[in-house]
Amino acid sequence: MAELGALDLRRKAQISRAKPTDHAADVIVRPSKTFDLGKTIFRSLDSTVARLATKDRMGIEVFWSDEVARKIESDFKALPVAPSHDQALLDFMKNDCDFAMEHADGSFMDHLQFCYEYCVAHFKDHSPKVLFLHSILGVGTNYFPMKLEKLPKLQELLTDEEFKHIEAFPSILRLLIHFDMLQQFQEMGGKKVGETLDGINFHRVLDNKKVSLDAESFWVQMNYQLIHVMDFLPIADWPARLDDTYMDLFLVIFQLLKDAGKLMAHVDLDLGPVENPTGNSTPLTLVGFLMNRVVPSGLKRRIRQKEIVKYSTEIGHSLEFEVLWKGNSNL
Repeated sequence: MAELGALDLRRKAQISRAKPTDHAADVIVRPSKTFDLGKTIFRSLDSTVARLATKDRMGIEVFWSDEVARKIESDFKALPVAPSHDQALLDFMKNDCDFAMEHADGSFMDHLQFCYEYCVAHFKDHSPKVLFLHSILGVGTNYFPMKLEKLPKLQELLTDEEFKHIEAFPSILRLLIHFDMLQQFQEMGGKKVGETLDGINFHRVLDNKKVSLDAESFWVQMNYQLIHVMDFLPIADWPARLDDTYMDLFLVIFQLLKDAGKLMAHVDLDLGPVENPTGNSTPLTLVGFLMNRVVPSGLKRRIRQKEIVKYSTEIGHSLEFEVLWKGNSNL
């Protein structure tokens, strides 16, 4: 049987509160002496700045207030227990795939379990299997847990709706990181996009096959993406880290869904100041300081755009997309 992931206090807090939280008043964060980027899904980053910035953001150890930890555990235990996974699916993941890589915070399976349980609790009308398997057809750094020849076997374990979102997930994530699609939507205005979007055509990461989502499926997919990105947010000191790669992406997706009237998952957001912060929660390294205080968000977006173009080029994946609008054939 595939070994299931465990939820740390940050993830339990997100699920029990239905939102991410700036834990500046709850934690002390110190650089990890054992963190090894080479053992994570980010091992293939080859830009020195990107590697240093990723290590600065993820190579940390977190120490929680005992009182806060007890409260989070209590709140989480009060939630209904998430349904067990299908045994056939777990066996497939263990015997036909490779999910052994470490993630940003713990194991890959920890990340998948968080996404699954958040969906169970707060996106109830849509299958949590999508988020449990969102990375099975590839992640942004060209790590592929499942080979193409296993695709028919995976399809047998899923509904057509589940498979549609799972095969789309890595592609839509790359388009979000690339940011051209989001920028186009921002310029139009979320409300207009919500009213006039008819669908989107794009390329599947695993084999570059052309696939598509209609408007209804696209907005469901974007809610899945919002939940996924939540797991990468900084644990503390948000005012100093609003330009963080994933905080930036999360805020743009959240605002687009709100403006378009398409926020279907229960995800709250509070960007107000933290009362009684510890004051020493997340000391920035020099690289962290430069990335968060000096490098403007536009440049950061171009850096990650360049990275995702490089990864897609390496595997022959096209980042071209076509947005379809009601009353028009295409953009």
